[in-house]
Amino acid sequence: MSFSVDFYSDLHAEQHADALDYAALKKNDIAIVAGDVASDPATCLAELKKIAAVYKTVLFVDGNHEFRTGAPGFAYNFNFRAVEETLRKGIVQLANVVYLRDKPFVKDGVAIIGRNGHWDYRMIKGLSRWRALRKGRGYLKASFNKAASFSKMARRDYYALRDQVKQFNKDASIHTIVVVTHTVPRAELLDVKEGISRERQALMGSSKLQRLLKYDAGKKIKFWLFGHQHAPKTRQIDGVLYHENPRGHPEYAAKDYKPSTLKIVV
Repeated sequence: MSFSVDFYSDLHAEQHADALDYAALKKNDIAIVAGDVASDPATCLAELKKIAAVYKTVLFVDGNHEFRTGAPGFAYNFNFRAVEETLRKGIVQLANVVYLRDKPFVKDGVAIIGRNGHWDYRMIKGLSRWRALRKGRGYLKASFNKAASFSKMARRDYYALRDQVKQFNKDASIHTIVVVTHTVPRAELLDVKEGISRERQALMGSSKLQRLLKYDAGKKIKFWLFGHQHAPKTRQIDGVLYHENPRGHPEYAAKDYKPSTLKIVV
């Protein structure tokens, strides 16, 4: 037995003149959306409503753009809890959308878990966290404390995912775990481009996420879906299939973008 899902990430809906036709793109009944749907919670919820009108089930994790204000310059709203609560209240109105931040999705022995992941400025070995944080302040246009708040969220998300991995490893009814994060889960998956500083690369993910595998005693984590860096990627590492399928920003978006299909063998 098996079931398949459609996978989207980094839709950046408000930036594109051509809206996606989800009905035409749909291949399966379940869609997984790995963050950066839009650059403010309200626009994100509006786009999720469009996706939910087509799919039987939509599984969603927020990205860093959901924490922006929608204002010119993409300023951040650092009241993370308020943003998450706005998303939660909106998603409650969409009966077939699951906010993976709040609860996992389980089907036929498969547990799909997810969180944003955020970043902790320590993803790249040999890079001083403080140096990266200072550089990050400039990129984020924020105070030191606000920039550091991403590290706190990265820790929170990691521990929440760790607890779920431990829980499902003890559950004999679960044989496969699919992890969904917005940010990049391990340094080997970074798409290093010329002209991009190591400090900027440090904002791609969290050094903690890879530690989840230490708690996967039963080797149940088979898939890890992610986004954020706008670099399509599929790579098998240590028995886990890592996959990224971003639409990206208009200036370098994937042409004729469509969801990728992930087949989960049951």
